[in-house]
Amino acid sequence: MIDPTPHICHSDPQKGGGFCMAGIIKTRQVCPGCGDKYPSSKGDSPIICSSCKTQPTKFLIQLYWQKRTITVSHDRDGQTVHHFQKASNLLGSIRTDLQAGIFDPEIYKKQSSTTFKAAWDRFLRDYEGRPGTYAKIEGIGRNHILPFFADYQMRDIRAYHLKDWWVEVKAKGLAPKYLNDLHQWLKSFLKQAMALDIIEKVPNFPDTLSAPEPDVDQWLTEEEQLSVLGYLPAYDLPIYDFMFLTGSRVNEATGLQRKDTDWSKHLTVIRHTIKRDGSLGIVKGKKRRVIQHSEDVVGCLKANPHVNQYQFINRWGRRYSDDYLRDRFREACEAAEVTPIKLKNATRHSFGMGLLKKGYDIWQVSKIMGHSDIKMTEHYVKMVGDSGRSPYGRSSTNLEHTTSHKN
Repeated sequence: MIDPTPHICHSDPQKGGGFCMAGIIKTRQVCPGCGDKYPSSKGDSPIICSSCKTQPTKFLIQLYWQKRTITVSHDRDGQTVHHFQKASNLLGSIRTDLQAGIFDPEIYKKQSSTTFKAAWDRFLRDYEGRPGTYAKIEGIGRNHILPFFADYQMRDIRAYHLKDWWVEVKAKGLAPKYLNDLHQWLKSFLKQAMALDIIEKVPNFPDTLSAPEPDVDQWLTEEEQLSVLGYLPAYDLPIYDFMFLTGSRVNEATGLQRKDTDWSKHLTVIRHTIKRDGSLGIVKGKKRRVIQHSEDVVGCLKANPHVNQYQFINRWGRRYSDDYLRDRFREACEAAEVTPIKLKNATRHSFGMGLLKKGYDIWQVSKIMGHSDIKMTEHYVKMVGDSGRSPYGRSSTNLEHTTSHKN
């Protein structure tokens, strides 16, 4: 056990003088059994409730130094003291510093390892094995979080700091979805800091922004689709045609596995997606979609026979990249004199609008598209058209530009 005997510090104020006590170990917690306060300890015996025999889980050191009471609730590394033995060792270290006349309470408050910047760098290192996510978080931190918080001590961050930061980033004119991403990454970071005992709790966060209405007005008619497809590289037609015919997201089409198609049952299951870090993941919301084969869909799937885990591969034998598909699509739109729109809107929204124009009701469209909320599907209703029936085929008879990949 440590020596509980009180010590006298230098009497000369210039040398850090003034009377000081040896210090005691305390806790702010009460016994969960009887509700009584726990006793204090000089470090020679554990803190235990005499009635219930329970022990606290957080400790602090209290001492009188230079005519003021000093409370130490973290060690030199900024960690919360969760064990009595750790508290006892900390008190012993403080008493040694007191005897040597070198005690400085500031080292238990401001440590470089507990600055926001140091903690953020530690958080970022957890994603080094995921290049895409790492690059995103690094950019978010560098541009939108560290300029505000870098010099803060983690334990000093309060809810009003977060509110001030939120006001500042909203003034940058960023897209609401991206702003909410910043909000969620900062919140995740602070939750991890709490789990590592760097902070006691996560401060209250300001509310996120309301999600903007989807840009469902960005879609292509069937004639526009066929026109654009006619200007795409012939080898790449199958994956583009598949996305237009099925409403698949870009990452769902690039992540489609050959094993996801069951030829005997005439269906393909959309169950995988390519995540931002390039790895294979599960589709959005873990909602698989079953694509019933039509002649058009079969033509896409059988267009380029190959031995590869992915259903669609580029001319170099590798999985398609999002950038490649987006760039070729934009070039084809310009060549076809069709106003370029986002590829995800051109395929996904065009498919949804096409279903409504074929006569499917809103509930059928919601199920076919895999929407988790009917409200998403309701956005399409504003532009409903005519009738027809087959969900995964085309009503146009002029398919000459897209038949080059069909046998």
